[in-house]
Amino acid sequence: MSNNGIRKDAYAFCAGMLGFGEDEKIYDLLPYFGGTVGSFTKALAKEGYEAHALSFSGLGSAWDRACEVYASITGTQVDYGVAHSKKYGHERFGKVYNEAKFPNWGKPADDGGIQRLHILGHSFGGATVRMFAHLLAFGSEEERAVTPADELSPLFKGGHGDLLKTVTTIAGPHEGTVVIDAIGIQRPILAALTFYGFGAILGNTPFRKLYDMQLMQWKLTSDRDGKANPFNMLRIGRMRKLWSACDDVYYDLTLKGAKELNEFLETNPDVYYFSIPTDSSKRKKNGMYKQERYSFPLFWYTGWFIGHCKHDPSLDIDIDEWWRASDGASCANSARHPLDEEWQDFDPKKDTAKKGVWNVMPVLRRDHGGCVGLGVEGFFKPEYIRDYYNDYFAMLAALD
Repeated sequence: MSNNGIRKDAYAFCAGMLGFGEDEKIYDLLPYFGGTVGSFTKALAKEGYEAHALSFSGLGSAWDRACEVYASITGTQVDYGVAHSKKYGHERFGKVYNEAKFPNWGKPADDGGIQRLHILGHSFGGATVRMFAHLLAFGSEEERAVTPADELSPLFKGGHGDLLKTVTTIAGPHEGTVVIDAIGIQRPILAALTFYGFGAILGNTPFRKLYDMQLMQWKLTSDRDGKANPFNMLRIGRMRKLWSACDDVYYDLTLKGAKELNEFLETNPDVYYFSIPTDSSKRKKNGMYKQERYSFPLFWYTGWFIGHCKHDPSLDIDIDEWWRASDGASCANSARHPLDEEWQDFDPKKDTAKKGVWNVMPVLRRDHGGCVGLGVEGFFKPEYIRDYYNDYFAMLAALD
């Protein structure tokens, strides 16, 4: 490392539904990326790389979260866009990120070229990083049409796809996951618990510094860095508006929501796309699936609903066996690649990665948490996941 010490590669990590990043105190106790096997970001930092697990909403839509990712990376205020905020009925601006997580992003690097990002998303973080990559490269025609040029967020301008080097989805539900609708009446209970319990109630107490749902655009949570406002808990009308707007994680994870995302999203021909599909299920004689014993108990439960699903109400279609293998939360086949985009099976030991297409890694036999070090196996065999990602990060860094 010389002079300013800027490496040309940096690593940004994006958590999934109900996830958290390093700005929240819970991350100090249990890093979302690495868990019991050791923090991925700290391991990369020891190698001299800039690496951060970004903090943003655990309940927001792919669009809203992508806007928050951009603001976190650049140290700016979240701009959800004039057109988007008007369409869904929430505020245009959100949290102010006072510090850029990657201040050297796009700047000249010691080892040649400019600093580019490897951005990785777990679970719904996969949809988040896909949206971020799309907007960075292509922007938004809708936002450009209604926003004065001097007020337009750089994210919506497009033309910055060269600032990314790779996009990785880990257990990413590209085609959605049937679990959201398969759990039936438990879905609105889960939404109420998270929107109202974690969001409106705990999000307006000191608890938000530990774990924050970050729903400021809906005026439901207080700013984590500001004074808590308990009166936000009483905004039932706002919660109902959020519930019905279809601008949240629960909608985007459905088969219908994922279909709409896929109709919008494109791959950048100058970026490498990788997916790490995960599976911790086994087939029964009747064509249904159940979780392996090593899975975390919560995923035995949710995995059963996925493995026995026969009909999806979001698209009103019958479900066949293709959807039933899972890691307890994401459908294994859905995690491979978007069905409408070009792809290839990819083994890093023998294949050459291609830009602009999905390079599908071999299936990782871990449950939905274990694939990022949050599983039971991490207590007993931490070296497996640790070595897996050490090799994976080295592979990413070796790309041109």
